[in-house]
Amino acid sequence: MSIKIEGNDCLPPISGGYLLVTIDDEEVSTIGVPSPILADKYRDSVNENYDDFDDSEGNHYSVSVWSSNVGVDWEVTVKSASSSNESSLADRIKVEYQANDF
Repeated sequence: MSIKIEGNDCLPPISGGYLLVTIDDEEVSTIGVPSPILADKYRDSVNENYDDFDDSEGNHYSVSVWSSNVGVDWEVTVKSASSSNESSLADRIKVEYQANDF
């Protein structure tokens, strides 16, 4: 079984940004948020970044980030290394979006 963390921010990331993934307030990974494609229509402005990694506990993370002219959306799926600690793991993981300065 896996844990899914979803989020969004309604401001377009004109200069890009990053997602900071932490577990117990310690950084696990930083994932780049791409700048959206400058276009009139939403469907033409979507830009995606995908990344996956493992943490020191052996948990596997798959991250998808979409930026567009209406903001940023992300989805982090975590496959726990041990099914016994899955519920506590969900409470320990945080994902924070940080936009780059213009």
